[in-house]
Amino acid sequence: MPVKRDLFIVGAGGLGREALAWTNEIPVEMRDWEMKGFLNSIPSAFDGYAVDFPILCDPLDFNYTGDESLICAIGDPQGKLKLCRTLVQRGACFMSLIHPCAIVSPSARVASGCIIATAVIISPGATIGSFAVILGSTAIGADVIVGEGLTISGFCFVGERAIIGEGAFLGSHAIVMPGSIVGKGARIGARTVVSGKVPAGATFFGVPGQMIAGF
Repeated sequence: MPVKRDLFIVGAGGLGREALAWTNEIPVEMRDWEMKGFLNSIPSAFDGYAVDFPILCDPLDFNYTGDESLICAIGDPQGKLKLCRTLVQRGACFMSLIHPCAIVSPSARVASGCIIATAVIISPGATIGSFAVILGSTAIGADVIVGEGLTISGFCFVGERAIIGEGAFLGSHAIVMPGSIVGKGARIGARTVVSGKVPAGATFFGVPGQMIAGF
């Protein structure tokens, strides 16, 4: 029997606890890993919560051998990218967590370190960058390009051929129309409709969407 890799979840907030629940829903026969615990900078993060696995240490203090697997469960795009890139330089190996109820086209590409949550649909030809988090009931259209570190909240829709830049954030129920572009580090508010181009670093909110901040 092959030896299973030790699995650690980076991040012990709400998303970290959700990630643990999603790992439990993956059939045992499909697991090549064994859950060991969490890596988080705040050791008391689970105070008041019933969690079956401990917070072992700060992720920056862990001794990475390359034989373990990590799941990145951090929602903040910029903080997530900075930390995960540092850990990779130290030898950390990330896996993607894809919920069994997600539908991912065989022709879509999902890079390492992603979370694809419950009932997400990723259509043919879509490309999902490393450390992207796509939360429940979101639909990603055909040939969409999603940059590294992006976080897409639940119930969003990204139309075909849209491009979402590195480190962007989409609030719940946001809609990105086909062919639209969301720039690097941009933030799209909940229930906002994007049609056209949102500049890098901008905050865009409303229906119709309006720029409320930018660089």
